[in-house]
Amino acid sequence: MTQVKFTDIGQLKPEHSWSPNELKEIKSRLDEYYDKVDDYTAFLTPSAQDHCWSHVGTEIRRRLVGSSQPIKVLEIGAGKSGFGLWLDQQGLRQSVLWSAQDVTQQNTAWLNEQTNDFIVGDLNNVDGQNCFDIIFSTYVLEHVTEPSAHLARLFELLRTDGSLFIFSPRYDLPGYLCPSSRHLNSIGRLGMFFQQQIHRIQSFIKKQPSFLIQSDLAAFHGPFFTDADAVHWVSLFDLKYWATVLGASFKTIKLGTPRFASKDWIVKRLLTCAVEIRKGN
Repeated sequence: MTQVKFTDIGQLKPEHSWSPNELKEIKSRLDEYYDKVDDYTAFLTPSAQDHCWSHVGTEIRRRLVGSSQPIKVLEIGAGKSGFGLWLDQQGLRQSVLWSAQDVTQQNTAWLNEQTNDFIVGDLNNVDGQNCFDIIFSTYVLEHVTEPSAHLARLFELLRTDGSLFIFSPRYDLPGYLCPSSRHLNSIGRLGMFFQQQIHRIQSFIKKQPSFLIQSDLAAFHGPFFTDADAVHWVSLFDLKYWATVLGASFKTIKLGTPRFASKDWIVKRLLTCAVEIRKGN
């Protein structure tokens, strides 16, 4: 296969507008980056996402009522997840069969010790169908190069009436550009802004998800910083349109209790996508 060359640096287009070869090339570059990066936050210390996990925990407790079976939970893109430690603190660890998936082997020892099952590789390596009560990811969807296939596979793995929790940065507010574009000059960022707005408007008119994918990321050009590797500009509306097409229920989640207009409020209420999508009959 001929290697794809990106001559239009910083291009931002809906997922369906990229060719399969182009998407594979973007993913290949990301995978190579994750294999080599040595200062990536998610690989250094166990994660602590209590403000997200508390909502997963509420659903675990709800499902445990009147049930003698453990709740089957799958974490996507686990990294060095502290979810098991959190389950212990909540007194839920023995009531949960926790499986974790990640594309890299950098955290294999940790996840093999912490989880009931650890799967290395993409979602096709996760066996089964209709087998998980709850699937969740925390700050992962923005790193997925093929969101439509990714979400479709998660729904296949989810049991009927199962819950999919997604927590990620949100990049659909007018004028807010993803940090992965910070390596571009002012003209390049202006072009990125117009591409973003055009595709968001088209998506709104058609009521269909666009799943915007960026071809060239700041992570490929310098030291790591938060979301320099965000290839997918996640939109709350994209997820809502996607759920509606499937006939799934869609609920937004309020994270924490931050003081109005504080930096924490802006991050958690305006710049974070937090949703529960429940698989229908």
